[in-house]
Amino acid sequence: MQEPNPRLKPRHIILRFGVPALLRLITPQDRNRITEAYRRLTADSRYLRFWTRFRELNPQFIDQLLSPGDTVHASWAIVLPDDEDLPGVGAASFWQLREDHTAAEVSFTVADEFQGQGIGTILLAALWHHAQQHGINRFIAHVLEDNLVMRAWWDALGATATQTH
Repeated sequence: MQEPNPRLKPRHIILRFGVPALLRLITPQDRNRITEAYRRLTADSRYLRFWTRFRELNPQFIDQLLSPGDTVHASWAIVLPDDEDLPGVGAASFWQLREDHTAAEVSFTVADEFQGQGIGTILLAALWHHAQQHGINRFIAHVLEDNLVMRAWWDALGATATQTH
């Protein structure tokens, strides 16, 4: 039996302000957490992240997160293990591109009350370490032009922007 990869094991971390949290892969048991976390986002956050103002997340999208099919994919989440009422702090995913196996599309969602606390950066690090194991060395993110916070974050990380229509 193959030993599990230690890079994929859950990690206890400390968030800003000393909040203990758990960084871990999303599992099929997280379906309700995902649904509730989306529901708790403000309308503006839902729009900036998902480009929609729908109150409920499409069940097919959740299926894609939990069962990605034949693509290299991973979703990581940060949860507060001592707070059952909060579905999660944030989550991020990558999907390897079919046309370029050295690249992956990434996406991030951070709970409104945890934005601006470095959650996205922690999730990016987890995605990057995981993706490198599959030969991925470049991330692509689609960001709305009016999502100034996310664009500024990518700029600060040294990302190259390309405008599409």
